[in-house]
Amino acid sequence: MNPEKHNLNTEELLALLRDPSLKPSSIAEEIECAGAAPCSHEALEKAREILGHIGNDAISLEAKSAAGSIGALPELLAGALLRAAADAGKQEVVREVALGTNKPLAKEAKRELQRLKQKGVAVAAIAPQGAPLVTAPTKEEAPPCYASSIDAYGERAVWYARAGRTGVDLAQVVISDLKGIIAADAIPLSRKSYREFLKKLPRGSVVTCAEVAPEHARALIAEAEAHGARAGFSTPSGYTRALSMMGPVPASFPDPVADLDFGPDGALPHQLAAGALFTDPLFMAWVPEEDALRAYATKAEEIAASHLYADEAQRAQAAAEHTRASAEAYFNDARKSRYARRLREMAHLLASENRIDAARSALATALALEGASGTAQAFCEALFSHSPGALDRANSESASRGEGPRAAP
Repeated sequence: MNPEKHNLNTEELLALLRDPSLKPSSIAEEIECAGAAPCSHEALEKAREILGHIGNDAISLEAKSAAGSIGALPELLAGALLRAAADAGKQEVVREVALGTNKPLAKEAKRELQRLKQKGVAVAAIAPQGAPLVTAPTKEEAPPCYASSIDAYGERAVWYARAGRTGVDLAQVVISDLKGIIAADAIPLSRKSYREFLKKLPRGSVVTCAEVAPEHARALIAEAEAHGARAGFSTPSGYTRALSMMGPVPASFPDPVADLDFGPDGALPHQLAAGALFTDPLFMAWVPEEDALRAYATKAEEIAASHLYADEAQRAQAAAEHTRASAEAYFNDARKSRYARRLREMAHLLASENRIDAARSALATALALEGASGTAQAFCEALFSHSPGALDRANSESASRGEGPRAAP
């Protein structure tokens, strides 16, 4: 059925199967020499048996049973038997295969019926199967919504989409858990254009995106608007138009990480391993606010240069105590709540990419920050201990773009 893959045509294969002097091993060897996929001796014996029934007018074939037997054979043998059945006038067998669920074989059977038509043989029409091709109009499937990962400044993009008059109404909103709505736009697109748009969304590396439920996307935007209003930030001009494309704010929506299982040992091992999150490109740029980070870095440099410590062990202990104290002072109730929300959202994105270990660490730490159970110490301390390098990288990138140093959130 795929002649371009080998040089054994259907008639030659049928001649081999019909030759009583050839053993299955000899036929199998001829098939392989022709570059076709190997066939087992059992399959060749079965194909010969069916071929004998097809060519024997004294045998009355039950079409459905014969079609099932043909469909169970390798594709090469099944195609040859369809040719034999068509030439032998056993159209009912070919039609059964054409109506079957094996799509490649059904397509081959239809080609055989068409070949008979072109030879002037009367061929019964194939009755439509299953649901009619033309059905009553149904409501179009809702287009998917997406959200990006969260950057070091608590910012991310949310794409809220719903079916519009001519395709998809898209609200593209950049949100911040500190400043509210950063930017917004309303974009009407055709469904094809929206599909192309989604293909261009970033995946992996320092930014990634994941599909979110429409209620989730809408709630993220509404929550950001509320944060911005409480902090005294106004919404951008494009937000009013974007609002017109979005539905009402849901009262609630399912927790997207409710089914994330921590395993038999619970959340604690994942909380203790949460410092490793900062080796992930999605978290590498996360740093504390600038004043806290500068104070931490200054003290860390003093410890590194001081001659007051008897040995490196004492110096390392002092550095660890400094990191612990900095993290404890930094993570007040407001920051615990903010980072817990960020980590929950990141857990959802990581889980959507099947990065389950990282997702578990993010969610486990969020639970600890919320006061549910366990400890967030590993994450909080690592936020500081990895930060000088992260800030140096960020400032280096800013300098290369001609910008000044950028403050952390």
